Amino acid sequence: MKNCELREITKEKLATALITAMEEKALDKITVKEIIEKAGVNRKTFYYYFPDIYGLLEWVISRECNKLVSEIQNNRDYENALNDVLNSIEKHRHLLNCIKDSVGRATLERVLYRELEQLVAWAMKIGILETDVVVSEKELQILTELFISDIWRLLVLYFQKEISYKREEFIQFILRYLKAGITAGLLEFGNKQDIARYSL
Repeated sequence: MKNCELREITKEKLATALITAMEEKALDKITVKEIIEKAGVNRKTFYYYFPDIYGLLEWVISRECNKLVSEIQNNRDYENALNDVLNSIEKHRHLLNCIKDSVGRATLERVLYRELEQLVAWAMKIGILETDVVVSEKELQILTELFISDIWRLLVLYFQKEISYKREEFIQFILRYLKAGITAGLLEFGNKQDIARYSL
């Protein structure tokens, strides 16, 4: 087995140990000793990969986000992509609540915001190809930020049960909003030109 594969296996063991521990207690009550015992590695190995438990937590979050983004970019369907985001949030609801309780709502928002940023940026690129327009980087960034903020607020309301939509109705609402909003925004601020420089 190659060294890079061994490194990934070791980090996965540590990640699994952390997630298991977080199901039992708050993050600030978890010790490195507990994690290495669950993972079956020594203290030196832990600190070789991560500076502390929060560093491991960041890696876990980053790994899950990267998996999600990869799944999203492998299909060009808005509905499947949004389903992936909701599935990821629901699957990791306990972990996300632990993060919120341990390191605060701001950190949780930053984590989920990164997921949405990749999703919306991907949707914007598809919108550009479909509308055949070119938008300046500045306007594209502003439009992307607006859609991220809107979807983030809707997701928060949905998961706090302040929106009475069923899951499928909620997905369809966001899809219609994204499709209409992205198309309108791009047509308003874009110019019909050669779009070869935009690639998925």
